[in-house]
Amino acid sequence: MGKKLLFDAGASGLFAKNASRMLIDLKKLDAAVLSHNHNDHAGGLDTLLGYQPNIKIYAKKAVLEGFFKKTGVFRIPVGLGRDYFEKRAENFVLFNSFQQITDGLFLMSNEVSGDCFTDKTLLMKKDGKAAPDDYSHELFMVVFPSGEPEDGIVVISSCSHSGVVNILNTVRLTWEGAPILGFVGGIHLTANGGKKLLASFDEIEKIAAEIKEMDIGTIYVCHCTGQKGYERLKIHLGDQVQYLRAGEELEF
Repeated sequence: MGKKLLFDAGASGLFAKNASRMLIDLKKLDAAVLSHNHNDHAGGLDTLLGYQPNIKIYAKKAVLEGFFKKTGVFRIPVGLGRDYFEKRAENFVLFNSFQQITDGLFLMSNEVSGDCFTDKTLLMKKDGKAAPDDYSHELFMVVFPSGEPEDGIVVISSCSHSGVVNILNTVRLTWEGAPILGFVGGIHLTANGGKKLLASFDEIEKIAAEIKEMDIGTIYVCHCTGQKGYERLKIHLGDQVQYLRAGEELEF
């Protein structure tokens, strides 16, 4: 493939400082991806555009909707507004469900509606009214490390709001028979910086059991999985699940 992509820009410009420490030149990126329209993934986009004013940023068309978090009686905006995307329309490549970036690298939407844990505090604007977020603005990345799916697939997600099991099943349905070498990303199990579990022990056990049945490679979790979520998954998945920290590198 030989392409350099940024998958999300984080909540601020901190990602640029981390890139500098890792000797990654942001001016040499080929493109960027916005996984979904929440501030902790989109907040650093202006910093990115400061390095590359003309960079193409791939995202779902549904990012144009309004997104909120319910906190008590309040609804707090948690995403970039439509005007942000309209002002920077030349940068954004918006698509509906499937987008090929280059050979062996795809962006996809979840296509499986199986039961999954959902954060009920997250809302979106639908038909002019507040409704539960359906995560139609969320995408994930599929990579063929060798260039061929039959040699194995790696799935890279962000928060997996639509359900990690649903995402993995979507990939298996799309490339039937191709082995999934690994999953990399967050599994939205915690809040408050990972200090509070959102999912119950039973819900986490159900997720782990379904992953086990899939006969796939290592699950590398981070971000909204949280340390507590990781520890609960570890009880059921053992060494199949690993925690991925900032600065660590994976090679498949």
